[in-house]
Amino acid sequence: MGIGAVLLLALAVPDAAAPQGPPAGRMAPRSDPAVRDGQRTAAAVRETMLRATDHLLDMDPDAAAVDCRALLVLPEGEVPGKFCLSLVTLTRAEDRDDPAPEIDRFLAQVDEAIAAAEARERAQPVNAELKLLLGLAHGSKALADGARKNYVAAFQAVREAQRRFAEALQLDPDLVDALYGIGLYNYALARLPTLVKPLVTIVLPKGDAAQGLQEVERVAEQGTYLKMTAKLALLRLYAGQEEKYPEALRYGRELLGRYPGNPEVYFATAHVASELGHLAEALEIARRVGRQMEAGHPRFGPDLAARYNQLLGKVYMDHGEFATAMTFFNRAVQVPTPPRYRWVTAWAWTRSGMVFDLQGQRDEALRRYRKALAVDSEGLAKDLARQYLESPYQGKRRPAS
Repeated sequence: MGIGAVLLLALAVPDAAAPQGPPAGRMAPRSDPAVRDGQRTAAAVRETMLRATDHLLDMDPDAAAVDCRALLVLPEGEVPGKFCLSLVTLTRAEDRDDPAPEIDRFLAQVDEAIAAAEARERAQPVNAELKLLLGLAHGSKALADGARKNYVAAFQAVREAQRRFAEALQLDPDLVDALYGIGLYNYALARLPTLVKPLVTIVLPKGDAAQGLQEVERVAEQGTYLKMTAKLALLRLYAGQEEKYPEALRYGRELLGRYPGNPEVYFATAHVASELGHLAEALEIARRVGRQMEAGHPRFGPDLAARYNQLLGKVYMDHGEFATAMTFFNRAVQVPTPPRYRWVTAWAWTRSGMVFDLQGQRDEALRRYRKALAVDSEGLAKDLARQYLESPYQGKRRPAS
């Protein structure tokens, strides 16, 4: 699953599923059938939404769509059901080399969900969880607009999402889930490239990366709707830019048990296990990917061949088994690779160059770094290739477990 969908792949249920209750000053009796019916309806909506969320995080959009459509026929389920279906479309877009048609469809669906939510908001202006849903809808719309390079629309959606999250917390300070969007905003704005940051902060407040991570961590510990979504987001952040490998491994081990159909969980968890020196665990996780591919699991198709081989090469490289590592790196650059995974090819060229540097074969290392730079992709692999063209790779210190 791509990081975009992970970061805002979650649902919220409006309190409107329960009846509005008696006039002020009067308490509804516990035995009131309307109250009991409202509570049962609210429970059914929550249960169905959380089940849909689990399917989406397990990268099973077909199963999620069944639950989303079930929401539409539940009392008060129209708004969450519409948003849920838009996220199914967004998830499916990640399997496309050209995601534009699916993203266009998603934007139309999420606009419809927002319109339905705003109509309900006019009747229920103090519904905190409805504000949360609106924040998530605008936040996911911002991601899609950003992917289409429609940056003005993306900034507007981010600003609206933050307003909705803040309103939700103002109405209900105990609604921890609202901190998810606020935390990711703080993190993302603080991590903007130096050249872009001055332009963005003209229209958006500055972020605070440390505070943002703390807010997302709180959701991972205390959230209701977004607990697992926050854990998946933290796995990706800690396994990547933050390099907080022990924390990432803790989340990864838990998520592997819950979402065995999500390839991203395997790749991220094997990566951090290898970084921490856990060779046996890293290899076992990687081999589970291979077994899923051999079994024909729909989420583990031939498109993952380059990623699978590059992962095994990285694990063996981390543990000094260079000949075996090179076998897998060479396979990674040879197998057919779809355009959306070209960055994998760049990593295989860069890491194989690093192996040759460690073995004192500078000419071959340089050739492989140049091969990485020729790949039609961007990212850290090419940044490192440029760095090691200037100065040979000399290895790294192993992080503490």
